[in-house]
Amino acid sequence: MRKGSALHAVGLAWLVAGCLDISSAFVIWMTKGVPLGRGLHGISAALLGRDVSYQGGSTTVALGLALHFFIMLCWTLAFYLASRLLPFLQRRPIPSGIAWGLIVYLIMYWEVVPRSRIGPRPHSFNISATSDLTAILIHICLIGLPIALIVSRFASPTGTDS
Repeated sequence: MRKGSALHAVGLAWLVAGCLDISSAFVIWMTKGVPLGRGLHGISAALLGRDVSYQGGSTTVALGLALHFFIMLCWTLAFYLASRLLPFLQRRPIPSGIAWGLIVYLIMYWEVVPRSRIGPRPHSFNISATSDLTAILIHICLIGLPIALIVSRFASPTGTDS
């Protein structure tokens, strides 16, 4: 890939962060004894409701996976566009990636999931809780940092992307 291609930068960041994040979800689900299909049904339940999603079979499993990657595309595009407006995000990818991961965590866990049909209301935060700490680290290491590092590496720093 050549430096300066917005499509390549966004596409690669999206796929890497999306695969890392869903892989972490798979590992967490497996350690908790949750079948992967059931976990993906849970994602589609945010859009369809629990009853429809869990009765939808492989179609709603596929929808859950598609929704996961759509959401990751939105986060990747948002970072890319922010980096066009705030060039320091691209010049300083590590602090930017850490901050982006925290922002994604806060919005997803405190706004999106609680407002969906499946999430707890309201989210209770406990930094010493293993699940919150794990979620924060996942969002920093597997979402924020890969997006910021890949955009920094492959997007044009001047905003003259082709």
